[in-house]
This record gives sequence, C-alpha cells and structure tokens, in this order.
Amino acid sequence: MSIYSGKDLLKTLWAWGCSLKLAIYIATAATLLIMGGSLIMHKHPEVFGPIDQMLMRDWLQGAWRRAPQLVWWIPASGFCLILFAINTFCCLIDWLIRIRSRWRKTGEYLIHSGFIFLTVAYSWNAVDGFRTGPHPIYPGEEFNLEQMPDYKIKLESFTPQLSETGRPLDMFNEVSLWQGDTELKRAQIRINHPLTFEGLVILPTSFGRSLNGFRFHMPGKGMIDLTGGSVLALPNGGTFQALSLLPHVVKSRNGQIIPAGDQVRNPAMEVLINYPDGRDWHGWYVLRERIPQPMVEAGLFIRPVEPIMKTYSLITINRDPGSSVALIGAIFMCLGVFLAFFSFYAKRARGDRPEY
Repeated sequence: MSIYSGKDLLKTLWAWGCSLKLAIYIATAATLLIMGGSLIMHKHPEVFGPIDQMLMRDWLQGAWRRAPQLVWWIPASGFCLILFAINTFCCLIDWLIRIRSRWRKTGEYLIHSGFIFLTVAYSWNAVDGFRTGPHPIYPGEEFNLEQMPDYKIKLESFTPQLSETGRPLDMFNEVSLWQGDTELKRAQIRINHPLTFEGLVILPTSFGRSLNGFRFHMPGKGMIDLTGGSVLALPNGGTFQALSLLPHVVKSRNGQIIPAGDQVRNPAMEVLINYPDGRDWHGWYVLRERIPQPMVEAGLFIRPVEPIMKTYSLITINRDPGSSVALIGAIFMCLGVFLAFFSFYAKRARGDRPEY
C-alpha cells in the first residue's frame, strides 16, 4: 500500500511540476513583486544605489541588515524565479519524453531551455563571480587581483579624450592581463569596449588626477620640479630631500600636520635637510605659509608656482564565469522565438491551433 502511495505522490508532484496553471501563478507573483520592488528602488537610492556594482549576495547581506523592510521582495522574487525554472525544467523533460508527438513545439521548448540556461548562468555568477572597483591605476602600474591571486592587470598607457569644456568623451586604455609571468591578453579598452577573458570583464569607468609633485621657482636655477623622493644639493654643502607631498592638510593646536583630503587646497611638503656639520632637520613646509626658518638658514629659497598632477584611470574588474552559459541560453531563446513565430502560422493553417 505504501508503494502505491509513493507512486501516487510522485505522480502528483510531477503533475504540479508540469502544471501550466502553477507556472502562471508563479510568473504573476514574480511580476508583481518585481514591479512593486522597482518603485521601492526608485524612492530609496541610498539603499539600492550600489546594487549594480556588487554581487547580489554581497549587496543583499548589507542591505538586509540595514533595511529588511525595503529589500524582502528581492529574495521572494528570487524564490519565485527558482520555482519557475523548476517548473520549466519539468515541462522540458516531459516534452523530451513525448518529443515524437510534440516535435512541432520545438520553438516553445527552445525558449524553455534558454530560460533554464540563463537561470543556471546567473546562479553560477552569484556563487563564483565577483565585482570589484573602480580601482585607480596609473600608467605603467600593475594591479593584483585579490580574488584571483595569480592574476594581475597592467595599465600600459592611458589617454583620456576630453571635450572643450573638460568633460570626458572617451578613455583609451592599453591594458594587459597576466597570469604570473605569462601575458594572457592585451587590448585597448574604452567606454563600452572591455577586455574579456574567460569570464573576466575589465572596463574603464572614469579617470582622476592626483598630486604628484610641485613646481617651484628657485633663484639662480629657475624652475625646478619636486616630487616625493627628490633630492637637491644646497649652497652650503648640505642636501635637501622632499620626502612626501600632501594635497591638503590642517594643523592641530600643537602644530601637528594632519592630512585632510585629496583635493589640492592647502598642500604641504615633508622635508629633510642634512647640514654639512652632520645636523639634520625634519619637518613640514606648508606651501601657503612662510618658508620654515631651517630652510632659510640652509639657503633654500623656493617659491611654489603650480602643482604637478598625475592622471590615473578608474577601472572595474568583474568576473562572470557563467557568461558562456548565458550566451547559449540567449541563442536558444532567440532561435526558439524565431521558430515559434513562424510555426504558429503553419500550425494554424493545418488546424493545429485555434484562430485566437
């Protein structure tokens, strides 16, 4: 008796899995959830803003802790889509079992197959993929991928294309991808033209400029450029070294220099002076203030003229291992739509389906 009960249960579950009504209910529920959720997303950009820059699982963990009442519809929609994929898979298996009598529905079931491939691809990306960036990378600099320790990206060159108003029109980046000491691929990437390699997508998003040094006027020498590490011979036989430069600083009550931002507003230079008698002085020269007395005593009269800026590219690096599976799914769906569209009229002409 229990054997027959088990068989009946399996038949019932299979019937539910292949049920068109169940598919309609699930699709309706998912549609309503997503439509309502899109309105919530529009009203709360502070919560949903980073959703396109992160994997769904990573974003959802933080968003759920922050505002579960605003994001509950996302896992609910995902659950409905998983049920819909299971229902679609059951229908596909049922069609394959009876393909001899149902081969005319090939177009419809290619669409089913494509949806299953897309669901698998998205799930694979969510488990094994990553989103990272944008990362500032300077020309000639290498960037090691934290998620793929043996891989690195090198920015060979970077040329931004700007309008007359200074607005970026395009960004030409010569990029190479390396695994250890082996170059895997080299390409010029720009807006909407990434470097792709086995699921990796490397794309520039913007660019920026940072302080690299300062140009000074020095009596008797003219213009000199000082960057971090620059060394000058002083008239008294000592040496001057610019240890570092900061674009914006503030002073605490006790005179301590504190970094305060990346914009060039109140720049300062960390200085080390070695005197001929063996003494040295280590301190700061805030460029908007008077030259420190130790620099004057060393005969170093320099006047700041302009900052020297260094341009960097902002690059995002994503990995979608299921991209090839998604491509197969897209091909299946497009082919299925094509076949279903033309087979509709052929079947209607034979009387295989109603007029409406």
